[in-house]
Amino acid sequence: MISSLLWLWVLIITPVSLAFPNLFLPLKPVIKPLLGSVILSMGLTLKFKDFKSLAEKPKIVLIGLVTQYTVMPILGWLIATELYRGLPEVFIAGQVLTGSCPTGVVSNVYNFLAGANLVLSLALSGINTLISPVLTPILTKVFAGKIVKVDAFKLFLDMVQITLIPVVLGVWINSRFGERVKRIKPYLPAYSTVAVVLIVGFVVSAGRGKSLSLPFKTFELLLLGSLLHLLFGFWLGYVIPRFLGVPKVERITISIETAMQNSGLATVLAVSHWGALAALPAIFYSVVQNLIGPFVVKLFNWMIKRAGRKPAE
Repeated sequence: MISSLLWLWVLIITPVSLAFPNLFLPLKPVIKPLLGSVILSMGLTLKFKDFKSLAEKPKIVLIGLVTQYTVMPILGWLIATELYRGLPEVFIAGQVLTGSCPTGVVSNVYNFLAGANLVLSLALSGINTLISPVLTPILTKVFAGKIVKVDAFKLFLDMVQITLIPVVLGVWINSRFGERVKRIKPYLPAYSTVAVVLIVGFVVSAGRGKSLSLPFKTFELLLLGSLLHLLFGFWLGYVIPRFLGVPKVERITISIETAMQNSGLATVLAVSHWGALAALPAIFYSVVQNLIGPFVVKLFNWMIKRAGRKPAE
């Protein structure tokens, strides 16, 4: 219940952190480790054998990876450059970075609720996170490098610390001590939710001064940008695999994996490289994907039922 209401907690924490910034500003030294622990929790849901089981379907895995790292960064760049004209350039960088990050942990929950291919979902999330330290800096540099300064190497080092090491460690722990990990698995989604909410609280507090000085229309554009980014991500994440002959259940899985971004990671990286204002696109994306996502999941669940497969098998 805690994790399914992430959208509500984000909506609550935003005005609270604006009103009482001193509650969250002391979190600055632990923000990166906190996010790393969230990535670790995702790794704890995976085992090395999960990756081996997909060796029989390399085409589907490859399509899922390609849609993630082409559709979302390109959409982020196109939408931001069109909608955010005249706004601070860091908004474009923040939207591109959000689209260039790996899939979010919540995608696994949504795929389960939709009745999609959970093994494929978990494996894609893991592989996405493993390769993100290389692809995210490159894509951000390519699409946003002419707009703002992008230190791709520093971004790479940050992502190795925040994503690569924790996810590999999590997979190893679960593979080595699976029976013990089972005891804490039910609590991991709730922990990840609390951690992400605290990160959002810190970012909003850190950017409070600049954020409150922005006109209301800016927030409307950021909201519209995130909504378009998400919906086109779902659509293209479904249509492209369809043209490539991917079965319905698997293309639904890929669609969810494509659109659901790790906005917590994008938030922390944006703050680290360009300041708190640059993190606003990621924060808005977090709110939008957790508000709209459940309705899209219901649609996908209906599609799977109609195809004759029971949900959440």
